[in-house]
Amino acid sequence: MGDLNLAIVLSAALTIIRFASGRTADFTSDVHAAAQPFTSAVASWNVRTPAGSWIQTRLRVRIAQRFTQWYDMGYWSRTTDGHHRHSVKPQDDADGSVDTDTLNLRSPADAWQVQVLVHAGDGGELPVLSLVAITTNESKIETQALSPESRASPAWGRELAVPERTQRVDESPDALAGGGDSWCSPTSVSMVMAYWAATLHHPQWDVAVPKAARDTYDPVYDGCGNWPFNVAFASEHGLAGWVERLPTLAAMDRYLLAGIPLVASIRVKPGELAGSPYPKTDGHLLVVRGFTSTGDVITNDPYALPGHIRIIYQREQFDHVWMGGSGGIVYVIAPPALLNRFGR
Repeated sequence: MGDLNLAIVLSAALTIIRFASGRTADFTSDVHAAAQPFTSAVASWNVRTPAGSWIQTRLRVRIAQRFTQWYDMGYWSRTTDGHHRHSVKPQDDADGSVDTDTLNLRSPADAWQVQVLVHAGDGGELPVLSLVAITTNESKIETQALSPESRASPAWGRELAVPERTQRVDESPDALAGGGDSWCSPTSVSMVMAYWAATLHHPQWDVAVPKAARDTYDPVYDGCGNWPFNVAFASEHGLAGWVERLPTLAAMDRYLLAGIPLVASIRVKPGELAGSPYPKTDGHLLVVRGFTSTGDVITNDPYALPGHIRIIYQREQFDHVWMGGSGGIVYVIAPPALLNRFGR
């Protein structure tokens, strides 16, 4: 994905495959040609897994007119026993490797194919799969000095009323994945789910942080920050979403204007993000709830303590730690009907 010391501009390529409700067969997609050659890909999915059931998602790509092996992109189940919810490692060969949730390639690919295998639980009930998304990057990585957009966007001045929650909670069952200090991803998802619960009066979407952490935990990764697992968790509660790699900070506008907050993945070195409650982080997730009238980024940063969670970050600095950290990764989570207009 390039040198993380640089601001990296990537173009998103998101394709969504929809399944009829109640689909029970294993699924292999058509071969999808990418708009641009790519060197990394992330799969995400929406599913309901009845007790004891699970799914396995696999991905292969085409490099120089031949297909790679099938790479395991994760086993998912709502069940918390740890047997059927985990990433797979090691996966490393001449074509590429899987880093928890991301397939990284050694040479550019021009097409991909995804496969989802569904497995019934003890009661014989199969998972119901409703969506699979693949997001890729461009293999040609360009760098440039970051600067604000020349004109204000209609999204500037837009702020969503996302409830504030801290990951540094007292209740850390079994100090899972290091306890609350490491729960940035499920806490961010919990905030977004609480936002939709309040906005649409669906209290069942409001899930406490410790439960969100427990229900997204990946024992192989030993963490709660597996990107597709967090989206899948929200889908188990009736919301929908996907992991997407956005090409620019301005690409957030259409979601925020539609009332959809985003969860963004960043990486911070000392001095890179003024006002943050941490001097550095190798990986962190937080909620983007809007922009100020001058385009600075309004966040709910879960690492902050209550009363200090809403933090405004300078636009250029946020762009740098987001693009340079994850290449523009966000979670898009919203009610299914609202997200239908964004599938492409």
